[in-house]
Amino acid sequence: RAFDDEPIASAAIGQVHRAVRQDGRQVVVKVQHADIERIVANDLEILAGLAQLAAKLEEFKPYRPVEMVAELARTLRRELEFGREERNLTQFAGMFEHDTHVHVPAAITPFCTSRVLTMEYLEGIKVSDTSRLAEAGVDIEGVARRLAEMYLRMIFQEGFVHADPHPGNILVLRGEVIGLLDFVMVGRLSERSREDIE
Repeated sequence: RAFDDEPIASAAIGQVHRAVRQDGRQVVVKVQHADIERIVANDLEILAGLAQLAAKLEEFKPYRPVEMVAELARTLRRELEFGREERNLTQFAGMFEHDTHVHVPAAITPFCTSRVLTMEYLEGIKVSDTSRLAEAGVDIEGVARRLAEMYLRMIFQEGFVHADPHPGNILVLRGEVIGLLDFVMVGRLSERSREDIE
C-alpha cells in the first residue's frame, strides 16, 4: 500500500525502508544497493592482493593478513546472501516462539528474494538509549537480566547465537520485551563446545 523512499537505516551492503502491506501491516524492506556484488568482489580482489604483499613483510606476518582477508571475504559474502539471513531469522523466530520476553520479527517470505528481505516492523527504543528507557518507565536492570538470560540460552541450550549484538540491533518493545534485529552474523556452537564452556 505504501513504501517510504527515505531509508530508515543504511549500510555498505544495503538499506532499509519502511512500508505498509495491502493488509495494513507495517513492514521493513531491506534492499541491496545496486551493483553491490560486483563492487564487493572487486574490493575483495584488491584486498587479497594487498594481503599477499603484506604477508611478505616480517612485521605483518604475525597478523596473518591473507587469512584475515579470507575471513572478511567469507563474512561479506554471507552478508550478500539475504536468503541466508531469512533462514536465520526464521530459525530464531522459532527458537523464541514461546518466550514472552523476546520477539524476533517475522519474515514475510513471499516478499523475500536473494537481494530483498521483508520482515515485520518492530517499534521500540534502542537498548543503549537509557534516558528514553527511563522516561518510558522501563526496568533497565530487569531488561539487562533478560538480555543476559537470552544470550546464555542461545549459547548453552540452543548453540545458535545472534552474533551482532550492537545497540542498533536490540530494541526494547512495549511490555519490556526484547526485540532482536539483523540476523546476518550468527554463531553456531557444537554440544562439545558448549560443554567445554560450562
